[in-house]
Amino acid sequence: MLGGSSHWGAWRLGAEAERATLSREHLRRIVAYFKPYWGRAAWTLLVIAITAVLGLIPPLLLRALIDDALPHGNQALLNWLAVGMIVVPLVVGLLGVLETYLDELVSQGIMLDIRLQLFAKLQQQTMAYFTATRPGEITSRLNNDVNDLQDVFSDTVLAISNNVLTVLSTLVIVFMLEWRLALLAIAILPLFILPARWVGRLRQKIVTQSQEKKADLTSYVQDAMSINGFLMRRVFGNRKRERDRYSGLSLELRDIQIRRSLLWRWFTLALGLFSALGPAIIYWYGGHLIVSGALTVGTLVAFVAYLGRLYSPVSALANVHVEVMSALAVFERIFTVLDLVPAIQDRPGARTLSRVEGELRFEHVSFRYREDRTLLTDIDFTAAPGSLVAVVGPSGAGKTSLSYLIPRFYDPDEGRVLLDGLDVRDVTLESLEAQIGVVTQEPFLFHTTIRENLLYAKPDATQEELEAACRAANIHDLIASLPEGYDSVVGERGYRMSGGEKQRLALARVILKSPRVLILDEATSSLDSHSETLIQQALNTVMQGRTTLAIAHRLSTILHADLILVMQDGRIVDRGTHSELLARGGLYEQLYREQFAPASVRT
Repeated sequence: MLGGSSHWGAWRLGAEAERATLSREHLRRIVAYFKPYWGRAAWTLLVIAITAVLGLIPPLLLRALIDDALPHGNQALLNWLAVGMIVVPLVVGLLGVLETYLDELVSQGIMLDIRLQLFAKLQQQTMAYFTATRPGEITSRLNNDVNDLQDVFSDTVLAISNNVLTVLSTLVIVFMLEWRLALLAIAILPLFILPARWVGRLRQKIVTQSQEKKADLTSYVQDAMSINGFLMRRVFGNRKRERDRYSGLSLELRDIQIRRSLLWRWFTLALGLFSALGPAIIYWYGGHLIVSGALTVGTLVAFVAYLGRLYSPVSALANVHVEVMSALAVFERIFTVLDLVPAIQDRPGARTLSRVEGELRFEHVSFRYREDRTLLTDIDFTAAPGSLVAVVGPSGAGKTSLSYLIPRFYDPDEGRVLLDGLDVRDVTLESLEAQIGVVTQEPFLFHTTIRENLLYAKPDATQEELEAACRAANIHDLIASLPEGYDSVVGERGYRMSGGEKQRLALARVILKSPRVLILDEATSSLDSHSETLIQQALNTVMQGRTTLAIAHRLSTILHADLILVMQDGRIVDRGTHSELLARGGLYEQLYREQFAPASVRT
């Protein structure tokens, strides 16, 4: 398999190095996500400010009730105070609904932006990246990691704004009520902040472990619950082993989540203790002031009521610090993806391919995946427009690697791959991809209808075009015989269709795309003779007028090739037509006798 662990290793190293510096940089990047939504954010802050001011009124109403209305028997004032105690919370609640709506518009918009950025960045990555990265890891980045940011944008950012305004407004009014009690209340505030930093660092580490375990579990479930996983499980009778493996991964995630919850519970216990300590001290000292006549009962009751508006927001801000540290662990995972630089991308000034004749030329091409592993060495040949070039050789000779260089799945380390005289690295990837069609030994089909699988090649294709392509691929009659016709679902990876049927459907898809260069990677191997005959007829149609590179295991595919390249150990060791190569003997004759020749010839 082509691939490696370089990207995976980079993720691990990137997540651990320069933690503090990265956090500051990440905070700057996180704030930048709010810029497109500053207008809505400003309205949210305005609503929060109005809510904070209105929240100051209920304790004042309570003080007036105790110190004025009840002692003097003022029933009119009592009535108005009772109405105020109902109206103010109602207005505050309605503003809270509006605040939540505005905040969700901002937070969900930012999450959508991050999802789209992640998806676009992942689309830019090379084949090496996807061969080195587990599919479940990618799914976890797009789903689990982004979903875990929900609380950051909707709750954390909202909590910071809300709590800061609440604390500031409350400090003003408690100093106006009684400055001595206010100073005593403030003296307790550092107790809320001291444990937050330590808990934040520890929780950040636990969250990182949790996200990694979620990715492991997602990857395993994705593999185990696929159709291939089902077949492997049943064929080898490994149901118990798979259950044990799933149980082991789930238990590891459980243990991490328990540690995370316990850490949070101990932290909230400490904050709750400090929150109880404040009112106790205020009641003790305020009681002495009342006895001495320096303070009224209503003022003390109102002051203690304000303590909830002081200590609760401070506790929440301490919690926010912990949540932000946890969020940074998630952001670090996301930013490692967003910061990946695609190994293959458009060069500055890349040209757009327009009219393509189809001349394909390899000029002394060499390709290494790693320094210690050379896959191709000095590959040099030319395929004339509309010609058929077959590539044969033993397994591991580099045939598929050669074909990967044409659509730039990889780039050569030495030499050039030319299309109509242009280095493929000097043209845009989009225009290059539009000119190349690929049919592999195991074609990929989406778990959807035949129609949707075909339209993937040409979204605006008409029904007539679909049917014409399927007739050319010898698959229309079969589709028409199905109860739902072109709207029949093919199943996961096309498992409701035979190998030959999937190949013909893949060929129909390529015909709809109408590329100038066609790559057939062992497209007729592992098929019965009837399926091979149908596919060969379809191939004869689809190859007409197109430059075709065929990696072949069947004689029927290479017999009439204009040029046959014989590869061994990453090199072209011989070339020519079928008759020329047979006449010279050598490796081609050996392959022909072993793999291509009819049974009567081999015997």
